[in-house]
Amino acid sequence: MAKHPDDFIAELWDYAYQVPMREHPWFQGIVQHRWTRDEIVVGEVQHYLRVRQNPVYFGYMAVNAAIERQPGLSDVVMLNYLEELAGERSHVDIMFQFLEEGGVTREEADNADPAPGTLAAIEMILGHCQRQSALEGVAMLAFVEAQHGGTDGAAGIAYPELIGHYGFSDRAAETYKIHAEQDVSHGARQIELIAKLATDDDTQERVRRAVKLGIEAWNLEWDGHIQAITGKREFWTGDRLSMRPVTIRLPQRA
Repeated sequence: MAKHPDDFIAELWDYAYQVPMREHPWFQGIVQHRWTRDEIVVGEVQHYLRVRQNPVYFGYMAVNAAIERQPGLSDVVMLNYLEELAGERSHVDIMFQFLEEGGVTREEADNADPAPGTLAAIEMILGHCQRQSALEGVAMLAFVEAQHGGTDGAAGIAYPELIGHYGFSDRAAETYKIHAEQDVSHGARQIELIAKLATDDDTQERVRRAVKLGIEAWNLEWDGHIQAITGKREFWTGDRLSMRPVTIRLPQRA
């Protein structure tokens, strides 16, 4: 039996809070000044590699929404698409401003190797948006953006440290300012749409899986920032402790 929309959204928030974004070691490292300025630039190259894929996965979502014709779905997808990609500067351009101030050229950024977490996040996001419905794409993003936005969100707590303690310019750190300002409304309207459209068992299950995928994908992205800095293949488990290595046991040779 399908859950009441309020109960369903509460369940989805429970999943999101298992790995609270603002507690991730990437953001806490900025807030607690554990990273150096140069290390932050190294991490932001990974951020750029993921953001560079925004036009691709938003494009998949826009096409799927146009085909599916669910009430309000295309409006929400297109509004997010325009805020991310329209205007004189796309979010990719704004993201590059950070790297430019850090002395990284566009060619160097484009040719950088993605860390394991970054690579996993990109493939999860692209594959999901290409193969699944637009509503599932919205669900993948909704609780991630809701945690990223707002003055107390992940971007909001990082921004003042980047321009204060670390001395980056407003132009360099603009990507974090935009996320803090816009993502809270992005997340809210996407969650509202989920509550409106995910009212049957099948849709709720598909949305549930999409939300879990999004939470894991972005957690892996932040892991990738730190992996690029440390050179270690470590992943955060969400328990507010330091990142831990993942041991892969290979089969013994005969």
